[in-house]
Amino acid sequence: MNNKLIGWIIGLLVCAMGLVWLGKQMYHHTDTQNFNVVQSLTGEVTIRRDAGIWFKFFPTVWTYPKASIEICSVNAKENDPFIIQFNNKSTAKLNCQIGYRLDGSTDEQLIALHQEVEGIEEKVWFMVYTRLNTELQKVATQFDPSDVVGGEKFPQFEQACSKAVLHNADLLAHGIDVNSFTIDGKPDPDKETKDGLDKQRDADLARRKALAEKEQLEAETIRTTANYAREIAEFKGKADAETAKLKTEAEREKELATIAAQKQVEVAKLEKEKAVIEVERQKEVAKVEAEKALAVAEVQKQTEKEVLEAIKLKAEQKVAEAEAKKVAIEKSGAITELQQAQLDLERSIAQYKWENLGKALAGVKLPSIMNLGGADGKNGVNSLDQFIQLLTVQKLDPATVPTAPVAE
Repeated sequence: MNNKLIGWIIGLLVCAMGLVWLGKQMYHHTDTQNFNVVQSLTGEVTIRRDAGIWFKFFPTVWTYPKASIEICSVNAKENDPFIIQFNNKSTAKLNCQIGYRLDGSTDEQLIALHQEVEGIEEKVWFMVYTRLNTELQKVATQFDPSDVVGGEKFPQFEQACSKAVLHNADLLAHGIDVNSFTIDGKPDPDKETKDGLDKQRDADLARRKALAEKEQLEAETIRTTANYAREIAEFKGKADAETAKLKTEAEREKELATIAAQKQVEVAKLEKEKAVIEVERQKEVAKVEAEKALAVAEVQKQTEKEVLEAIKLKAEQKVAEAEAKKVAIEKSGAITELQQAQLDLERSIAQYKWENLGKALAGVKLPSIMNLGGADGKNGVNSLDQFIQLLTVQKLDPATVPTAPVAE
C-alpha cells in the first residue's frame, strides 16, 4: 500500500515536471530591449521584435540586444582603448564610448548578420571594433600628435573621427548602425611620444617665452620711442605755439602802430582840412559881412543924407517962420522961434540916432564867437568898435526916420 502510494506520487511529480518542461519548450517571452532570432523545428527562421509571451513548439531561439554601448578605456574591464598611430609613427591610446543599434535593420539583414556571427553576440561587437579601429587609424595618420595632444587641433581631430565612425556605411550594410561616438579626453600618447611632446612643449614654452620677451622688448622700445616722440612733439608744439604767439603779438603791435600812424595822419589831415575850411568860412563870412556893412553904410549914408536934408529944409522953414515972429518974441521976452527950432532940431537928430540904434541891435545877426579884446593887428581897429560900426551901418528904413515937428 505504501509502496503503491509512493509510486503514484513519484509518477505525479514526473508528470508535473514533464508538463513544466513541455510548457517551457512551448511558451517563450521577449524583453523590450532585445529581439529574437527564432528557428522552428522545420528550419524556418523569423525575427521577433515585439516584447511579450509567444508560443512556439520546440524552437531554437537566439537573443540579441537592440542597442549596445561599449566603453573602450584603460579604466574599463571589458574593452581596451583604441591604439591609434599618428603621422610620425607615434602611438596613443584613445579612450572613447561607442553606441550602436541593430533593430533598425531589415529581417533579412538581421538573419544574415546572425549567420555571420554564428549566433554569438560578442562577435557583433568585434565586427564594430575592427571596422572603427581601421577608420580611426585613417584619421590619426592625418594629424601630428603635438597638434592633437597639445590641443591646438584636437577639435578638428574629434570632428574627423566622429564623421568617419558615425553611421559607417560598411557596418550599415551588415545591419549595424553606429549612432553615437564620444572621445573621452585627449589621446594618451606612449612614453616616447609623451617624452618627445614634453620636450617639444618645453621648447615651445621657451620659444613662446622668448617671443613674449621679444614682443615685450619691442613694445618697450615702441613705447619709449613713442614717449620720446611725444615729448619732442610737445616741446616742438610749445615752441611753435610760443613762436606763433610772439609773431602774432608782433604783427598785432605792428598793425596797431600802423593804425595809430594812419590815425595821426588822418587826424592831422582832417585838422588841416578843418582849418582850411574854417579859414575859408571866416573869409567868406568876413567878405559877406563887409559887403553887407558896405551896403548898409551906403544905404544909411544915403538915408541920413535925405533925412538931414528934410530936417534942414524944415528947419530953414521954421527959421523963416521964426524970423517973422522974432519981433513978437523979443517984445514978450519969450524964447525966439529960431532958438526953439534949433532945440527941436537937435532933439530930433538925437532921437533918430538912438531909435535907429535900438532897431539895428534888435535886427542884427551877431556872430557866435566874437573877440572883444584888443585891436586888430592888421587894421588897428578894436573888435568892439567893429561891432558898433556894424550896428550903426544897418540899413535904415526911411519910413522909420522921424520928421522934425513943424512949428505952427
